[in-house]
Amino acid sequence: MCQVVQAALDADDETVLQDALIEFNEIAEIEPKFFQAKFTEVFNGLSNITLRQDFANPQIRQQPVEFFVTVIERIPSIIKKNTVTLKKLFELIFRLMVDIDQEIDQEWLRPKEGFRDGEAGEDGEDNVDFGKGCIDKIISAVGDEMALPILSGIVNETLANDADWRYKNAGLMAFSQVGEYIEDIQNISAMVPIVLAHLKHANPRIRFAALHCIGQISDDMTEDFQATYGATVLPALIDTLDDSVPRVSAHCCSAITNFMDGAEETLVLPYLPDLSRKLAHHMTNGISI
Repeated sequence: MCQVVQAALDADDETVLQDALIEFNEIAEIEPKFFQAKFTEVFNGLSNITLRQDFANPQIRQQPVEFFVTVIERIPSIIKKNTVTLKKLFELIFRLMVDIDQEIDQEWLRPKEGFRDGEAGEDGEDNVDFGKGCIDKIISAVGDEMALPILSGIVNETLANDADWRYKNAGLMAFSQVGEYIEDIQNISAMVPIVLAHLKHANPRIRFAALHCIGQISDDMTEDFQATYGATVLPALIDTLDDSVPRVSAHCCSAITNFMDGAEETLVLPYLPDLSRKLAHHMTNGISI
């Protein structure tokens, strides 16, 4: 089976390659144990497909990762003693999440009327959304004790990359997935100020990603997150409502909505005058989203 894939890859036959990879995934869904004895070998053989960037159909790069995750979801033990392969898999996912258009389109900054955030294929974000979903499935399958230390190391590396904004974007989006699996709220204490600092980043895509991260964690760790970090998070969100980029200020409204769902009245009341004034401004002057 792997030889068929390799032959198609060598011949640049994307039709056969895609069909073969679909068969891998279908077998993994029905009989994942078929791959158990050779999983590492198959992993190493198919990984180079994800690393290749010249396919006419870019979604082919996602298919090997989808296959790996499908097998791991059904047989977590296949990876639980193999941290090397798990780290390689996370790195493959991040390679995909970083591979988005580096130019920021004007329509992203100020979406046209009728735009709905989160639509399939929106803004070329397929790889980011795909990566977030894979990270979520892997943590759910193998457990946070094994997955989070490896993931945290990669996130810290991407957030430290100041040369290409797409790395920070991938790191923030990946971190947004972990809240659901962390039981002790103190375990994110080091990351909260880092995320908040990115609300003032010069690149609007990074500010957007930081807001997404706060909004998702507000929802996943609701009440605990607000009670522990609300005194610094809420003022930072209200400041970000003044962002000059409509897409960012709109997403800030969304993050505030998630935050408010788990916030105590005593935390919120002192900020209501300023918050209400800014929201009223967006209702009369903002864009539809």
